[in-house]
Amino acid sequence: MIGEVTLMNSATPGRPVMSGRWQSLVWLLATLAVSVAAVIASAAFSGAAAEREALDPGAFVRWALPIALTVHHLVLGVVVGCLIFAATLVPSKGTDTAEEDSAAHPAFTRVRTVAVAASFVWLGSVVVVTVLTYANLVGQPVSGSAAFLSQLTYFLTDLIVGQAWGAITVIAFFVCNLAFFFRSTTGLACTALLALTAIVPISLIGHAAGSDDHYAGVGALAVHWLGVLVWVGGVAALAVTIPVLATMGTTLVTKSVIARFSALAGVAFFLVLGSGVINAALRLGEWDGLLSRYGQLIVIKFSATLLLGAIGFTHRRWSITQVGSRSGTLLAWRLVIVEVLIMGAVIGVTAALGRTAPPVPLELEPAITPAEVLTGYPVPPSLTWYRWLSEWRWDWLCLAFILTAAAVYLLGVRRTRITGERWPRKRTVSWFTGIVLLVYVTCGAPTIYGMVLISAHTVMLLAIAVLIPLLLAFGSPLDLLRLGVPRRTDGSRGPREWIEARTPIVSSVVRNPLFSGAVLVLSLTLLYYTSLLRLSLEFWIAHQVTNLYFLIIGFWFMATVMRTRVKPRTRLRQILTIAGVAGIFLLWANMLAFGVSPVLEVDWFSSLDRTWGPAIAVDQQHAGTAVLLIGVAPLAVVLARFISYKSSSTSTGATDTSRSLPDAFL
Repeated sequence: MIGEVTLMNSATPGRPVMSGRWQSLVWLLATLAVSVAAVIASAAFSGAAAEREALDPGAFVRWALPIALTVHHLVLGVVVGCLIFAATLVPSKGTDTAEEDSAAHPAFTRVRTVAVAASFVWLGSVVVVTVLTYANLVGQPVSGSAAFLSQLTYFLTDLIVGQAWGAITVIAFFVCNLAFFFRSTTGLACTALLALTAIVPISLIGHAAGSDDHYAGVGALAVHWLGVLVWVGGVAALAVTIPVLATMGTTLVTKSVIARFSALAGVAFFLVLGSGVINAALRLGEWDGLLSRYGQLIVIKFSATLLLGAIGFTHRRWSITQVGSRSGTLLAWRLVIVEVLIMGAVIGVTAALGRTAPPVPLELEPAITPAEVLTGYPVPPSLTWYRWLSEWRWDWLCLAFILTAAAVYLLGVRRTRITGERWPRKRTVSWFTGIVLLVYVTCGAPTIYGMVLISAHTVMLLAIAVLIPLLLAFGSPLDLLRLGVPRRTDGSRGPREWIEARTPIVSSVVRNPLFSGAVLVLSLTLLYYTSLLRLSLEFWIAHQVTNLYFLIIGFWFMATVMRTRVKPRTRLRQILTIAGVAGIFLLWANMLAFGVSPVLEVDWFSSLDRTWGPAIAVDQQHAGTAVLLIGVAPLAVVLARFISYKSSSTSTGATDTSRSLPDAFL
């Protein structure tokens, strides 16, 4: 039974230290105590809980709010970390063969149980934080009066801060229910993704979101929270898991779990460190901001992050090799506990920072132009040929995603070379060409001018949906994953298992080029000829989701139409799909160019007070040219290349497709 497992004391062989279940619980509670102590000390140091001259909510609210935030942040990390462990890092079944009728692995049961318990604590902490945040905002003590409850309802429905915490409450409610009912890795993985969506409302009301560049601040804060939750929660889940694995005598599984998390934690560490520096720069202003109380807490947090990185590096390089012996396993577990305690203190400091006034005030300059009201930025300067290259606005969320994808691809290429596989250089060049172009499209002129010109928006979106997926598909990242990542045999699901886990029905749909082409065309039609376009222009999160969606759909489409190891009937479908999508794009381009299509979002583009460039109707005609260049032309090249490849392979009787179009592992 899980409750009976013990770790052995290396100083006194044969003497059990404590039941594994209670040992993990004691240390998690100790971490919570350290976090609370850290937030109390930090709040006292920074004056975050000091009495206010006006609208003071009382000592209880002033001190309880940062403590409640600390609990919220900590248990959210535990929920995310345990769900990620259950979905990807620990075996889900109790046997090596992972048969469907085999019992759940004890480590899987443990992290799922902890995730369920932590999710209910998370839900309760969200409710407490919401009430305390409202009381602190209006400067009233918490009460059960009708007036207090009535104004709390207004806070939740009409104010951005209240709406954010209301959204987090809804997310926490669904997460705790889904985590309780789901027992499959697929269900728990979906629950983990749902829990991670809480990052969005948290980032929208954070300090960095109040900087002059609002969306850059929100993006950097979202990246920071993503890294923090994966890293902190993963370490907590590791502390819960090691006692179970250690007492089962599965040294190989224990080493594998630690090694897998070390790789994930390495990515999270760099996300936390890089985004933390950006957030600090946005809130500290000049260097003298480091001398403020806020700046000194930032220095403490930064130093603790570096220390945690050093401990994690020690894990990866040394302690993993010691797992197996009693003393080595105990030492690895103790290092994890040290990490958990330090992270708890950092979480406490973070909660106090959220309640501390930064050197750069949160109050933004009022929006004085229509463009600033609608987009958050003034109208960019007149678009000329050199401004297509000179205008940049860094989107830190997109940049973190892109750089991570580039780093993972490089590691895959390196691993294939180590294993003796030959990876074509042209595929690497194609992948990184697509990566560079993706950085330009999401952070450069296409996105900046896409907010004020429909032609630039069309360039941006079709590049993300057609041109960039074409380059990425030629890079064959899924083939690279197949070569560089071996299948797991311990019953857990890694990247390869998740990609290959398809039922015959789903597989036939995923591989069907007609279906992927229809989805791409239908998605573009719905975006441009419904209110979805206005939604993506008006809201930052809708813009990010739209870009990610079309990047995925575009890659899926390109991967299906460029598969080479297919039957003649499927090859005919591929040719017809490419020609059909290109024909629809050509029709769309003509409709835009000749004014047949209705003017898109005329209210939005006419309200920006743009004083340069073409009229809205003329600009939409230019969008037709963009469809020809970015949508039709790449598909025409693919079609010509595909037909020529088919002809040459038919005439020569060639059967080796590895040197031609990529199979994209579909």
